[in-house]
Amino acid sequence: MTDAEHDGDEPLGMADAMMIRGEQLRMLRLMAERDEVEREAEASASAGVGSHHDVRSVNDCSSETSNAGSIIEGTDEYEILPTGCKMLNYDSFLRHQRYYDDLKHVDYQYIDYGKLHGGRLIIEQRKSLGKGGICWDAAFILAEHMIANEMDWNSNVGENNEVLVPRLLELGAGTGLAGYLIAKGCVRDAHVITTDLPELLPLMKNNLDLNFASIGCVCEDRRYLKEKFVDDATNISRRGTAEAKVLRWGEQTDYDGAPYDVVFAADVVASLYDPVRLAHTFYDLFMKRVLAMS
Repeated sequence: MTDAEHDGDEPLGMADAMMIRGEQLRMLRLMAERDEVEREAEASASAGVGSHHDVRSVNDCSSETSNAGSIIEGTDEYEILPTGCKMLNYDSFLRHQRYYDDLKHVDYQYIDYGKLHGGRLIIEQRKSLGKGGICWDAAFILAEHMIANEMDWNSNVGENNEVLVPRLLELGAGTGLAGYLIAKGCVRDAHVITTDLPELLPLMKNNLDLNFASIGCVCEDRRYLKEKFVDDATNISRRGTAEAKVLRWGEQTDYDGAPYDVVFAADVVASLYDPVRLAHTFYDLFMKRVLAMS
């Protein structure tokens, strides 16, 4: 039964609605399967190309040292780091992306998002941590939107002409991509706090140190990247600062510092998350401030 057959008649019944929903899910599953076949074909084609470079998967990075160098695999530009892990040039990925598929770059342990107003942004991702350990395109898109519209949330001047530094908090930050991109890209002073579950805090802190700290790194790859991009990492024109901490939705003990000037999140509305806790968390962290001001 089609939707058109119901025009002017009684609303869809529960059984009919479930049938339509089931058909939509089947179509999505078929699309996902076709995408997976194409990914496997591309990976097989890449593996078949003769090369003297050791191209290993992210999870197969060993402690042995190899010569770092840039490689172009198909149209993906990437660099092999000292330990053999790979860093993707994100701009090259965008240039040839033919369909929406975040998982196309999950086997790169680092992604170079290029040089921004406040210096270069490089993000480490860990597929072993699940969805939270992966860089999602939605985070990049949201951050670009907020940077492009910075004057909407960062007026920088209070009622008495005093300079204000807005405090932004990101929920479900995962790798910290969106928050750190905003902190690097804003043209006025701002402080961004990335938050997520305890198991993701070490990854967020690693990316915080890689992109904002002037101290050296213990990890060989991160130390190599900081030395390579030393001028970008210490760019004094950067106006944003950042930090990372644990914040569990619905846990009031994690809400220290609230309310915040801006609360944002990317790709956190999904069936595996708790939308009710998410809504209450947004309210507790931000809306109480709005009500107090009204």
